[in-house]
Amino acid sequence: MSWITVIVDGRPRRVAVVRSGGGAWVSLDGVVARVVPESTAASAAPASVEREVRAPMTGRVVKVAVAAGAAVKAREPLVVLEAMKMEYRLTAPRDGVVETVTCAEGERVDLGRVLVTLKP
Repeated sequence: MSWITVIVDGRPRRVAVVRSGGGAWVSLDGVVARVVPESTAASAAPASVEREVRAPMTGRVVKVAVAAGAAVKAREPLVVLEAMKMEYRLTAPRDGVVETVTCAEGERVDLGRVLVTLKP
């Protein structure tokens, strides 16, 4: 993981970046986005983004609220992370069924790690 500084509304902000494959995962204020070069953006599979819930920062898993096979609704809490003395609720991006849970309570996870996947 590396850090870059960007200017947002005239103020410097620190952004975490994890290189992955032909792109990178970028995290700012608890929001994670996958960034790919324009030449590969057209061929990137957006479905994988809606299937995976990734860690928006490095932190400790406080709570895992679902198990594999559980039906979830959009915005339903899946995992709670603690980072920098703050808790972040990671929610389902859409309605679906949990395929895998790859983290456990008390575990430390790095930025960009897949924590939960939903069935297609």
